[in-house]
Amino acid sequence: MKKTKFDDSAVFSQLEDQAIDGALDYSDFPPEEYKYFSRLAKLGYMNRHKGWSAELCQAKQSELLDTYSEEKAKANEHYALCRQLDDSRIQAEQYVTAMYKAKTKDQILENALKAIELLKREPGLKQRINKKMKKMEE
Repeated sequence: MKKTKFDDSAVFSQLEDQAIDGALDYSDFPPEEYKYFSRLAKLGYMNRHKGWSAELCQAKQSELLDTYSEEKAKANEHYALCRQLDDSRIQAEQYVTAMYKAKTKDQILENALKAIELLKREPGLKQRINKKMKKMEE
């Protein structure tokens, strides 16, 4: 699969023109782009074969582009969250490994708390638990 630069405005505009002309193969595009260019191709078809005016098609294309931009922004947020969760999981695994290598109970507990803090995505958990444990020792 060839990597297409959708963020390059010249390339994107060229792809739009190809889709409107019915000459674009978008079958390997990511979901958001596939949906946008598929709808755009249908719009071009309606213009060529069903007599839709250029003004109507331009208005519809603008609506499609707005929808695409919203869907793309949501997808990017989702992908960023997934990357963060995966990074947290990897870091937590490093703390689990450190737990196995620890020489004291305190080191084990410290690494366990760090791992839980990452997996729960709850900053400050380790600090709060340590503070509570110190109060219990008093």
